[in-house]
Amino acid sequence: MYNVTCNTDDNYAQHCMAMLCSLFENNKEETIAVHVLCNTLSDVYRTSLKKLADAYSQSIKFYSVDEMPLENVQFRSKRPLTKAAYYRLLLSSILVGIDKVLYLDCDMIILGKIRDLFELELDNYALAAVLDSMPYSEKHQRQLNLPINASCFCSGIMLINLEYWRKHDVESQLLDFARRKRNPIYLHDQDVLNYVLHNQWFMLSPKWNHNPSGISYSICFKPYHNADMIYTPSVIHYCSNVFKPWYKGPCPGRKYYMCYLKLSNYPHPQFVELSFGRYICLHYYYVRQMILKLRPIMPKLIVMLISDVINILRLLCYLLFYVLGKREKFVDKMSNFYVNHRMNY
Repeated sequence: MYNVTCNTDDNYAQHCMAMLCSLFENNKEETIAVHVLCNTLSDVYRTSLKKLADAYSQSIKFYSVDEMPLENVQFRSKRPLTKAAYYRLLLSSILVGIDKVLYLDCDMIILGKIRDLFELELDNYALAAVLDSMPYSEKHQRQLNLPINASCFCSGIMLINLEYWRKHDVESQLLDFARRKRNPIYLHDQDVLNYVLHNQWFMLSPKWNHNPSGISYSICFKPYHNADMIYTPSVIHYCSNVFKPWYKGPCPGRKYYMCYLKLSNYPHPQFVELSFGRYICLHYYYVRQMILKLRPIMPKLIVMLISDVINILRLLCYLLFYVLGKREKFVDKMSNFYVNHRMNY
């Protein structure tokens, strides 16, 4: 039996249904026990999740999390999250009697076989995860006390060795740093996990955390790793701040979300309306990301021409900020454009 955990509330119940449906549908031959961490999940959504698990002959259990250990954890001032973001730090004490668990964010679609993950030998590691692009600045790096050559991981999908956590008292170390005053707060739980476990994690193939709206290549990966990530991903992670499959607009990889949401029989799916300006911006970024995805197989001349057209369109948009009197935004956008343009050469 494989143990899987996630945390959700009423706002994310729809996405949780789609994620769990994809997990069950693509792992029918496995026995899966799902542990849902929740404090504000309505009975109607609990019933829907229970029916979904029953339909696949899988088990599901709900946990009301005691938030007292999370008193005084830190949150950023802009777009702050709730304490639920820190629930995964408490897994070793919540999931008593379980030695290994797969944590999954709800904004994912699972296409691969989780057996491949659970067969990994993690005796000497706290967890297995996928490489992330953080830290985002030198200040961020210093805040996490990371050496210049350190690699960080994404906390959205983690195969966690709970036995290791208990043996090395990882949970108390995580909570100590989560309460530490730091400014600014970049990433909540992910910062905490990377600070404590930066040299105690096993790196997974990027196919286990594919963001369809942004492709990151790393020297850590072999060419076949990148090919697997792009063309045969095991996990689709909608972690972009721009694209979400539940927006009424374009989103790379949206077909997977829609497929499993429909298959889950979630009652009355809700989709977010966007302003006209946001809708136009989404189309621009969508076309740009599709071009980037095809870039490795496109002739260089075509890539250069498309890049020039995109840059001209960006400059026209930035000039519009100037015309509308948004001088600070214009300067900020042009500064970033100049830096990125120089870096590309």
